[in-house]
Amino acid sequence: MPQDGSDSPNDDYFNDLSQQPNGDHNGSAPQPNGRTNSTDGQRDGDAASKIKRIACVLCRKRKLKCDGARPTCGTCKRLTHECAYDEVRKKSGPKRGYVKMLEARLQQVETMLKSQDATDPKDAPRTTSFSANTVGPQMAEGFLPMGNPDRIHGSFPDSMSPSDQFPALNTNPSTNANSGEEEFPWEMIGLGLDEPLPPQDVINELHQIYFTKIHPSLPIIHRPRYFAAMNLAHHMRPPVCLRYIMWCLASSVSDKYEALQEHFYHRARKYVQMDEMKGHGESIITLAHTQTWILCATYEFKQMFFPRAWLSSGRASRLAQMEQLHRLDGAGLDVKQCLPPPRDWTEREERRRTFWMAFAIDRYASIGTGWPMSIDEKDIMTNLPSSEEAFDKSKPMSTSSLEQAMHSNGMGFISPFGGIALTAALFGRNLLHLHRPTPEDRDEDINGVFWKRHRELENILLGTSLGLPDHLRLPGGLPDPNVVFLNMSIHTSAICLHQAAIFKSEKHRLAAQISNESKIRCVSAAAEIATIMRTISHLDLGMMNPFISFCVYVAARVFVQYLKTRPNDSQMTSSLQFLLQAMQALRRKNPLTESFLVQLDLDLESAGVSGLQTKPYFNPPPKGPVSTQPEDEYDCSG
Repeated sequence: MPQDGSDSPNDDYFNDLSQQPNGDHNGSAPQPNGRTNSTDGQRDGDAASKIKRIACVLCRKRKLKCDGARPTCGTCKRLTHECAYDEVRKKSGPKRGYVKMLEARLQQVETMLKSQDATDPKDAPRTTSFSANTVGPQMAEGFLPMGNPDRIHGSFPDSMSPSDQFPALNTNPSTNANSGEEEFPWEMIGLGLDEPLPPQDVINELHQIYFTKIHPSLPIIHRPRYFAAMNLAHHMRPPVCLRYIMWCLASSVSDKYEALQEHFYHRARKYVQMDEMKGHGESIITLAHTQTWILCATYEFKQMFFPRAWLSSGRASRLAQMEQLHRLDGAGLDVKQCLPPPRDWTEREERRRTFWMAFAIDRYASIGTGWPMSIDEKDIMTNLPSSEEAFDKSKPMSTSSLEQAMHSNGMGFISPFGGIALTAALFGRNLLHLHRPTPEDRDEDINGVFWKRHRELENILLGTSLGLPDHLRLPGGLPDPNVVFLNMSIHTSAICLHQAAIFKSEKHRLAAQISNESKIRCVSAAAEIATIMRTISHLDLGMMNPFISFCVYVAARVFVQYLKTRPNDSQMTSSLQFLLQAMQALRRKNPLTESFLVQLDLDLESAGVSGLQTKPYFNPPPKGPVSTQPEDEYDCSG
């Protein structure tokens, strides 16, 4: 029951009755004998006196009893607070048409559930209780209209309050950190949110999915400090844009929350751009916002939003450079500083990891397009990342520079994430080798600058491959997705390097031995990638780096080119068939693979390879666990 100082539906009810023209409810009701019932008159008089008393603003906000005295009520006088009254009384109860809208929505969901039960009677019984932790595909379709990404909890009118859009936020204060009549408005007003956050149990589950499935291949956020910051005051928590893109990536690999990923993505983009437009844009110069753009670019590459992905990777790179993340461990001339010095080794390591991931995505974006890179390797004065254990437990650990790791004797203490940074740098050097020619290159001369660079890069690749320590080799490092991607990237770089050598040698009619050696090197590297795919066939491919599909595509293309001249080679045909089916398995949780499947189908058609143009990308991927099967269980007919 509300206290005297709170707005009550009964107050508005009495107000409505007191304004009726017949006056039947204004004072005592007349009796047949002309007398007035004193009891009824007294009750109506009490109601009238209750109507006139309006609680002051402070008492109403704090839910305190207010005597309504003017100009200062008794409570404010006792507590020496400033007392003020709001003469405009808000009407209580739901918005006009709200109940009818809820009934229509409920009828729509019931109809949907009945139709699904009728078409699939073998399924388990479905519940119609929409609790805070029930976010299935049925609820997503009924309550999450894809045409309006700014409203995740229903297609309600703009005039409705956020608590009306997501009633679950106000129904279970014990499980919802955003519930409550004091905390929820502060979350909305203080952070500039246009809608409530998901329920706390949903947030907890999405965080668990993120750090289990996404973080291993994108280890840029310090998990203990992130969760510690989530318990701070609202304005001290990680930016809401970072949280939304983390939930977006988590939902993209979860069958339960898959329908929410687009809404989380749109909200992450909205809030990070709102932060950029605040003031003069200074509020976006934080490590968390750099991490936000890195995760945005990763998700956009996965979803084939290529123009946005290119721009997002550029924003991440520029923010990293603005924050001097590329100069964390080097001495040089002082330049403009936008971030305060790191408080400790852990914060410095998180900055290192953020830079190297921005660096890697910059390389991945350019290697697939041939467009220029935004980070020059010569400007980097930041050491490679430490091991995951040292980062998680905040144990200081010394690491080598990128140049030191390029030598075979510098690979001994490199971490899996450091290996990703190293292979990304090799991709970048290969890109410069191919797309930044100089007048001294002399491609036609085997002793020219082009071929000297080719041999230097080949030596680095061989030294890296042979110098890998045991914890970076397979199958020993199989549980770490970065170890898998590291080994695949080394072989992919070798293929890219030698395919360029084949093209140049055949163009200038150089000795056939040069072309043949490069072809052998390409085929052996492609076979290694196929072997790695077989090795990880039992793993959840949703945990792998999204760009693993590029490595598989490059290997499959080598087999296509080989079969163009030797179509009867059954071993190569079998390997190509395996990679085609592996790419179909990859695309279930990594839609980026679909773009490579389209290109590979064109390659098969132009090469005249028959029996393998299955065009699987025209059909939606099947639902279910994401994994590949051994080669002999693959069927190319579907």
